[in-house]
Amino acid sequence: MVKPLILSCRGINESSTQNMCGEVTRKLSSRFDVKEVPWSAQYGPVSGIGGLAYERSLRDGKSLLLQMVDEAPGAVILLGFSGGADLASMVAAEIGAGKHPRLSLSGVALIADPSNPRVAGSAQWGIAGSRPITGTFPVYRANDPGDPIPLTDANSPLRWLADSTAGLTLTGGWLKSTQARLAAQQMQQVVVNWRDPRGVAAQFARARWQLDGYSRRGDHVSYSRRIEPGTRGTYTDNLAAKIEAGVK
Repeated sequence: MVKPLILSCRGINESSTQNMCGEVTRKLSSRFDVKEVPWSAQYGPVSGIGGLAYERSLRDGKSLLLQMVDEAPGAVILLGFSGGADLASMVAAEIGAGKHPRLSLSGVALIADPSNPRVAGSAQWGIAGSRPITGTFPVYRANDPGDPIPLTDANSPLRWLADSTAGLTLTGGWLKSTQARLAAQQMQQVVVNWRDPRGVAAQFARARWQLDGYSRRGDHVSYSRRIEPGTRGTYTDNLAAKIEAGVK
């Protein structure tokens, strides 16, 4: 009998052996197989002087992940953290929308997806934008309320930061990439009322506080340690339980 296959997409600059997805998969039973997706997981100079631009990493990673789904012998579950969740959700959204008729999924599990979709009544969604995933497969999400990567305020200046650095690389091409985004009107719209200095100050102060959650408070990297509100388990423990129960 062919085991369900977890295709695990690590976050930016995470190692293949120590990563957030591993905190999920190590809690799964032996009825699952796990395979690491060897995408570059780079974000320009953040990943080193010669680091690939994030949007290039995603583009190359998407081709690789689609191939791995196609070659899988049985049921496939996508799992990703942060940038890896962005990659997994991109592929899941395309498969769910029927863009790859030969391919199917049995589930998707996403931790801190930068493209976490906006839901009705919420003023927060992913820092890179809102990407809904449709389809017949279940989608499981883990989002810490203090983590700005999946939950950035609607008009946060952090959205400008995400958009303007996606194509950043010291090897060239950043200006061309940014110009292309502007021409295609792909930059996120952030409303700033410059005639209200106090409001602007509060808006940027809020953005700084959210950024501190990422860079100082550890809100982005605590999913395996913090108890998920309303539960008795950590985010990663709960995600593993959902996969175990939901994927047959």
